[in-house]
Amino acid sequence: MLTISTTPDAIANKLYESKRVIKNTLNSFLTNTYNFLHSNNDLKLNSVEAELGSHIEILNRSALVSMSDLKGNIIYVNELFCKTSKFSSRELIGMPHSIIRHPDTPASVFKEMWATIAKGKVWQGELKNSAKDGSEYWVIATVAPVMGPNGKPKKYISVRYDITMQKKVEEELLHAKKKIDNELRESVEYAKYIHGAFLNTREDIKNSCNDSFLVYKAQKIISGDFYKIERRDGKLLVIVGDSTGHGVSASYISILALSIISRIVKFCDSNPAEILKRVNKELNKATHPTGKKHLVESADIMACCLDMESMQLNYASARMRGFIIRKGEVIFLEKDKCSIGETSKSEFKITNRIMDIEKGDCLYIFSDGLTDQFGGQQDKRIGLKKVVSILKEVNHHSMSTQKEMIEHKLAEWQNENEQTDDITLFGIRI
Repeated sequence: MLTISTTPDAIANKLYESKRVIKNTLNSFLTNTYNFLHSNNDLKLNSVEAELGSHIEILNRSALVSMSDLKGNIIYVNELFCKTSKFSSRELIGMPHSIIRHPDTPASVFKEMWATIAKGKVWQGELKNSAKDGSEYWVIATVAPVMGPNGKPKKYISVRYDITMQKKVEEELLHAKKKIDNELRESVEYAKYIHGAFLNTREDIKNSCNDSFLVYKAQKIISGDFYKIERRDGKLLVIVGDSTGHGVSASYISILALSIISRIVKFCDSNPAEILKRVNKELNKATHPTGKKHLVESADIMACCLDMESMQLNYASARMRGFIIRKGEVIFLEKDKCSIGETSKSEFKITNRIMDIEKGDCLYIFSDGLTDQFGGQQDKRIGLKKVVSILKEVNHHSMSTQKEMIEHKLAEWQNENEQTDDITLFGIRI
């Protein structure tokens, strides 16, 4: 087992650079040798031979060199080739190169190589070889044709550099990465479990408001969006929030917010603005006890109190969007420009708003992950206008059918694009 003394990314970069240098050095050597032979015809033969001898000496000390005939049978191998493959030159001469082929290397690689060099071109790639004792070794190979007077290959020369050590380190890196990924995924899954414990279950929501639906989609494993839906004293309390960002950091703010909400709704469940003020105050106190730093991760939240007896909606919104569809007409809910996380009281100004509601009204509250989703033929944000259009189109259906149709239309819009952000959409028919 190799010991990794630095980060996987750093080692991977070094390996990539090492391979690049080997390839460039090999190409440079072959090019310089070719240029030398073709640009020094006026020199004395012994001078040319001396220069070429130096090139060959360097090559033999650092690379595995072999030559083969047009059928691929070996006609020459250098000492390093024999040392690495553990075959003697006598065992190799006359044999095809398949004598060192490892079964893991697909036949398609050699098919491509032969197609390339048969056209008089140079082929280069990584090959896994098998030594005489069964051990494996890796090389970066460059195979080039030696052209005859007729302009066609008369034999082939192969120069290989041993990269077995780099490959072993790569395997260790992949193993380390897989282990880190698994540990990270387990941590995120546990964070998702904790986050989920603070959310209402689907059964809770159904018991509180049967004629409703919830679309809740995390961008990755864990969402930064959150919600709380419950009946208190004959009134329905609906809170939907969207922590900035997504993933674990956003879910941390969500968990804090939900924990605070669970405590304070007992005292101000009919006053949405007061709920948001207290969440803002408590969240700042929990994250910055010294009060010196501003909250980096904030949240947009809407709190609604639905009174079915008086048929009134009392709500407050910190940047969160919502609207009502009434007989085909769209009535947007007003929102304040502050976010949960404002440390200054002068900046955090939230207002209670009251409006009459009618039987058959459909209330929709959603996070900006819905309007920000990229897709469509022009690969752009779906936008508020399109979201409103979709909800108007499905509005006359039952809430359960609406959910199915919305999810289908959203998937159709998204197509093969990645999900842009966490998505939450809550809908309820009055």
